[in-house]
Amino acid sequence: MADIERCYREWSAKGAEFLTPPIDRKAEIRCYLRDPDGYLIEVGQATGLLEGILADPPAGRG
Repeated sequence: MADIERCYREWSAKGAEFLTPPIDRKAEIRCYLRDPDGYLIEVGQATGLLEGILADPPAGRG
């Protein structure tokens, strides 16, 4: 299983500039960054989804 918190710390220490910290949405933990060419990279870790727990709706949709 992925360890998103460790990934976030290690990549940040190497100079990665994340757009968001890891966000826990119950079903998954996600964070976002851009690569040097400007492409959006989404890094995620399944958590509650493995147990049938669905993610919270995005902010503003509820």
